[in-house]
Amino acid sequence: MAGTSAANVAVGKPDLAVSGGVLVAPIGTTRPTSLAGPIDEAYLSVGYVSADGVTETSERSTEEIRAWGGQKIRTVQTEYGTSLSLTLIESRNATALRFVFGDDNVDVSGGEITVKRNEKTLPYVQLLVSMLDGDNSSHLDVGRAQVTEVGDVTYVDGEAISYELTISCDPDDNGDTLIERKAADGDAEGEG
Repeated sequence: MAGTSAANVAVGKPDLAVSGGVLVAPIGTTRPTSLAGPIDEAYLSVGYVSADGVTETSERSTEEIRAWGGQKIRTVQTEYGTSLSLTLIESRNATALRFVFGDDNVDVSGGEITVKRNEKTLPYVQLLVSMLDGDNSSHLDVGRAQVTEVGDVTYVDGEAISYELTISCDPDDNGDTLIERKAADGDAEGEG
């Protein structure tokens, strides 16, 4: 039986050397299959994320089945979903703007970035959140991510223009909404 170990306590610190923490790629890009494996060059950084980091939310709805007289017989799952929330703070990063507003709504030319707001549905992308805690890496891999909500954008002196996002993690071809990979300690091998 394994005991407790401070080495098993991890923090979600962004891997700034790789990405700034969050990478996006077109659907169909080769996804990583391990922490040590290469990251396809199609994955691009969306720049700095605010100090609040990335929040994962999983929702599971259930319904109770009861017999006549009120006795609980069974609980069944009726819904499941995963989402991520984060705030991007690089308002001059074209990759970030394309992620927030859609490729067709961002044009970079003549030394300017033009960003249109409209009702076009935002496309699905692949998303990778890369973290590094000392020598231990981890990442969150989403095969079908879509920005579903953008918070209010505030333009004020002394604060970064930022984009508060809610990102839906829809099931990939295997039915997974998100895959988390992390370095394991030596005691983890063979445990199950």
